[in-house]
Amino acid sequence: MNKLIMVEEPYDILQDLVLNSDGSMNARVENEYLPDFEGGPIGCAEFGRHLAVLGSIVLSNVFNFSDNHYYLAVQASLERVHHDVYEAPNLQLYARPVHTSKRTGSIYGELKNLEGDVIFTGTVEYQVLSKAVFAKFYASRYRETPLSFIGLNPYVSRKHLTNISIQDGEVTGYYGEVLEHECQGHFRNYPALPVVIVGGLFGELGTPLFQHYLKGFSKVIGLSSVIKAHRMAFCGEVVHLKGRLVERVSDDVLMMTAEAMVGNELVADIVFTLKGVNVFDENVISIPEMVAHSKHISS
Repeated sequence: MNKLIMVEEPYDILQDLVLNSDGSMNARVENEYLPDFEGGPIGCAEFGRHLAVLGSIVLSNVFNFSDNHYYLAVQASLERVHHDVYEAPNLQLYARPVHTSKRTGSIYGELKNLEGDVIFTGTVEYQVLSKAVFAKFYASRYRETPLSFIGLNPYVSRKHLTNISIQDGEVTGYYGEVLEHECQGHFRNYPALPVVIVGGLFGELGTPLFQHYLKGFSKVIGLSSVIKAHRMAFCGEVVHLKGRLVERVSDDVLMMTAEAMVGNELVADIVFTLKGVNVFDENVISIPEMVAHSKHISS
């Protein structure tokens, strides 16, 4: 079912895909990355990553093209439903089509733990391009990409921002040159940094700004984000980021905005809210432990 989209492993790691009679789909995902600064069971940007992939598969079934197409996520709105922090390496993802037209589509999705509790909800909007149209637009970005890479999975072992600086209420950070191996599975022969990976960098940028204004929290969680993609950052291009505080919502919640740039060109922008939480190792419990604990209390 994921053969008609243009993303592959190791970026696409969805498993046990099920197509439902109403056109919606379910999948299982193992959370392979959680930033040190973000409370689990999964980060907001990682939810966006997996939802965008499943949503593209959902749309590929709706369009029913005879060949592969590019489903470019141009906007995502993500919301964390509850604020509990716990461990849950295996999660259930759901997506259903909302709208399609000739070259666009949108989906709605949810992420649940294995007990059925909703962790995140979200919507993703896409631009849909055929291989011929995509190749025409991005002919100058073509490079022969190997079928497999040797080395670390770039989505597990992330490249982090450097030179993070806060001055006059603005935070800046440097990602550097986009390297081919950092784009594995994201558009073979046209390697580009996935926009939801850029979303993770926004979180990495926003956390020190959060800590600058609100101190004393051990973790943050992403409550909501609206991210828009304006262009792709292709292999060989240099990416830098900047952000600023928009509003102090409460004593533990800040709203921020940020941009990712290649030179003077906007790659993506985001409006997001972060909430501070205090989490200690003894308080981070797994789903089975939570269930056992709740049964003990009820008895």
